[in-house]
Amino acid sequence: MEFFQNIILKQHSFGNNTILNDKNTFHIAFGIDANFTIGTGVLIYSILQQTNHNIIFHIFTDTIYDNDIERFKMLCEKYPNIVINIYYLNPQKFNQLPTFYIWSKAIYYRFLITNHLSNITDTLLYLDSDILCLNNFDSLFDINLKKHIAGVVSDNPYMLDYAKNTFNLQQSYYFNSGFMFINLKNWQKEQISEKAIELLTKKNNFKYFDQDVLNILLNNKTLLLDNKYNTIYRLADMKTTINDDTIFLHYTGSTKPWQAWGQYHKLTPLWLNLKNASPWKKVPISQPKTYKQAKFMAKNLKRNNHKLLSIKWYLKYSLLKIKNKL
Repeated sequence: MEFFQNIILKQHSFGNNTILNDKNTFHIAFGIDANFTIGTGVLIYSILQQTNHNIIFHIFTDTIYDNDIERFKMLCEKYPNIVINIYYLNPQKFNQLPTFYIWSKAIYYRFLITNHLSNITDTLLYLDSDILCLNNFDSLFDINLKKHIAGVVSDNPYMLDYAKNTFNLQQSYYFNSGFMFINLKNWQKEQISEKAIELLTKKNNFKYFDQDVLNILLNNKTLLLDNKYNTIYRLADMKTTINDDTIFLHYTGSTKPWQAWGQYHKLTPLWLNLKNASPWKKVPISQPKTYKQAKFMAKNLKRNNHKLLSIKWYLKYSLLKIKNKL
C-alpha cells in the first residue's frame, strides 16, 4: 500500500544488540508524539521492574526531544537486557486521518508499527503510553494466539452498547486498543493496517477513530484476555479501585498522571513513585496551557475541596477561553 511507503525517515538504536538474534526476546512497541514521551519512559521503567527477560522496545514517533533521548540511553546503560529502537516518522502522511484535541496523529502509528515489525518478530505487545506495569507479565508471551489476530481486553461495558448501536458490532465485547498482544503473521495476512487506513480515509465519523476501526476489522478474530492485562482507570473517577493482581494499569481519558490536574487522585502516586525512581524524576509535571486544561484543573481542585485554588483556575480558564476566541 502506497500509504506506508517512505514514512520512516530515520532510526536510532541503543542498548545490548546481542539480544537481537534471541528468538525468545520480547518485543514491545509504542506510537507516540513528544507529549507522551514521559509516559513511555516511565512505562518502560515500570516494565523493567517486573521482568528480567530480554526486551526490545520499539518507539515510533514524529518528534522526541534530545533530553529524552539521553534518558532512554540511561535506561539502556542500567539494564543490559534491553534494546530501545526509536523510529522517526513523517507525520504529514497522517494528515488525512481524523484527530481530536486529546488524540493526535500518533494514535495511527500502531498501523505502521505492525507492518514494519512483521519481518522482525511473530508476536508483538502494543501498549499505549498512559499505562503502568505493576506485576510480572512474562506469561502473556506464552499465550498461543493460534488463529486469532490479537489478544485483547474488553473496554468498559457501556462501550459495547455504543459499538452495537453505532456500527452493529457482532461480538460480545468491545476491546480497548491501548493494549494488544498481536499475532503479526495473522495481522499481515488479513491486511488489517491497510484496511484500517482505507476505512478511516473513506469514513471519518467514528467517535473513537482507530479503536472503532480495529473493533470492526477484528470482529470475532481476537482472543479475550483477563482484565488484569489492561485494567482501565479514569483519573476523573475517584472511586475506582484495582486488584492486587493487576499487571497493566491503564490511565484512560483526557487526564494523565503527568499532568498537574491529574495529581489529586488516589492511583496517581503509583505512577509518581515510579517516575521519581526513573531517569524522568527531574522532569516537571505538565501545567495547564489551554483553556480546556485550565477547566480540568479547576474541576479537579473543586472535587478535592481546594476551593480557593479552584476559583483561581476557573478565572484562568475564563481568561484563556476569551483569549482563544479573539
